[in-house]
Amino acid sequence: MGSVVQAIAVDYDGTLTQADRPTEEVLEAVRAVRRRGRAVVLVTGRILSELRTVFPEVDEEFDAIVAENGAVLADADGIRDLAVPVDPALAQALAHRDIPVRQGRVLLACDAVHAAAVGEEIRRLGVDGQQIRNRAALMVLPAGVTKGTGLTQALGNLGISRHSTLAIGDAENDHHLMAVCELGVAVANAVDRLKQRADLVLEQANGAGVAAFLRGPIVTGDQALPPSHWRLTLGAEDDGNALQIPASQVNLLVVGASRSGKSYLTGLLVEQLVRLDYSVLVLDREGDHRTLAERRGILAVGGKDPLPNAAQLCVLIRHRFGSVVIDLSQHSEKEQRDYVASIAPAVLAQRALTGLPHWVFFDEAHTLLIDEGPWADAITAGDKGFCFSTYLPNQLPGVVHDRTDLLVLCAGTGAQANEVRDFVGQTCDHRGEDLAELLGEERGRALLVETANPTEPRSFTVHRRSSGHVRHWHKYIDGELPASLRFYFTASHRVAGNLREFHRQLASCSDTTLATHARRNDFSRWVGLVIQDEDLAGSIEATEHRLRDGRIAPDTLRHAVQRSIEVRYLE
Repeated sequence: MGSVVQAIAVDYDGTLTQADRPTEEVLEAVRAVRRRGRAVVLVTGRILSELRTVFPEVDEEFDAIVAENGAVLADADGIRDLAVPVDPALAQALAHRDIPVRQGRVLLACDAVHAAAVGEEIRRLGVDGQQIRNRAALMVLPAGVTKGTGLTQALGNLGISRHSTLAIGDAENDHHLMAVCELGVAVANAVDRLKQRADLVLEQANGAGVAAFLRGPIVTGDQALPPSHWRLTLGAEDDGNALQIPASQVNLLVVGASRSGKSYLTGLLVEQLVRLDYSVLVLDREGDHRTLAERRGILAVGGKDPLPNAAQLCVLIRHRFGSVVIDLSQHSEKEQRDYVASIAPAVLAQRALTGLPHWVFFDEAHTLLIDEGPWADAITAGDKGFCFSTYLPNQLPGVVHDRTDLLVLCAGTGAQANEVRDFVGQTCDHRGEDLAELLGEERGRALLVETANPTEPRSFTVHRRSSGHVRHWHKYIDGELPASLRFYFTASHRVAGNLREFHRQLASCSDTTLATHARRNDFSRWVGLVIQDEDLAGSIEATEHRLRDGRIAPDTLRHAVQRSIEVRYLE
């Protein structure tokens, strides 16, 4: 992403100020951030009316205020309670015990020394209430209400993703605030547990630390800080431990020979990013990634349908911080390159303004990218959140090599695999033969090289995807497979050169021929090895097994296999 920081969520007491209102120096730092087009959201445990009494102009200084520890939101739409108020019976019961209580719109507030008594009354009355500490203060809120839940509502109204937001805090109730944001920052006076959880601990305390940080390179976008708690799992290392990489603020290059598993691995990363609510744009040259649209939050466009123009694409991405796979497979190489170049200005401008999309994936990047133009300029400028995959890494623009933080080599065999290993070997100062030995030839194996520490590549087994993966699907449906990969029906002159022909030939194939192939698992083996659709192959194999056991007749198998193909490809 161009800059991870599109919004800053900042705590009040102990973070922004130690008094009732921040100093002018702190407020001027906040104003400077807002003048640069970034949003600043105040997230506080204070009761809103009390805050406005001691700081009357507070609403003018921030884009939104999340008060009462996430229970109340004040923004351009007015004031809104985000939860049902705590039962008044609790305040009455505490007053009877001479415990001073302040009533907000939703919460109850008192001193933390009364925590035991408050807990007793919550249990005795059976009311819905959770106790949240903020150093010496205690708040009682409805269950599930946190600073994080309130901030999520505020960011939604502002149209800003939580992955474009950083949080700054100091106390126990700021854990949830940091948990929903991309980065967490603790001031020097923060409690120890929050410092341990934060991505960055400031050198200065409260307002002085915040003011200096707001003027610094992370907020301006001049310095990348990968998050420590948002991670992607590539797979399992040889010792069984998970191999993880940061989910943002890095650039990734995935290389390997044809059929080495590059598309599978990049699809795995997209799945995980979308699951974590990142916005992803996939520029899919071969149609490998259409099945990702099976997942919630991913829209596939293009293919046989018209490609969206730049403005339409930006709308799709902005809508609920969405993810889009653009299938370019039906277009010529020149048309693909021209289209990718045409959308660059709008996509990169939106990225600079909103942070969306957080990631851009270039499939077969050696074809889509050229040495000059907006994409190359953005990469040269240090933008992060780019993933490039290719089997011809030597043909990539030089800027991609220069700006890659992580390099993944997928296992493969043959001359092409040797060339790719030699390329990686130049990066990590290893001979291609040594990498081949470390990697092995088993499918699903890969190596990770960190360019900052290239001498220690780490081998791993790629994690299993949850969505189906179909390699170059359009070629297998309507294209013409080479003679060696076609399906030849026994005792006939019938030949299927693609999936559509295979589907059609099944209709007129004799029961005897069907049974012969099914008993040998020929259908499922061809789909698995040639079409490389493991899910479809598994479904067909189960049908073949039922025929072998005598549970179904050949004609039933025929219709079941045809239906499986129709559902997955032809409808």
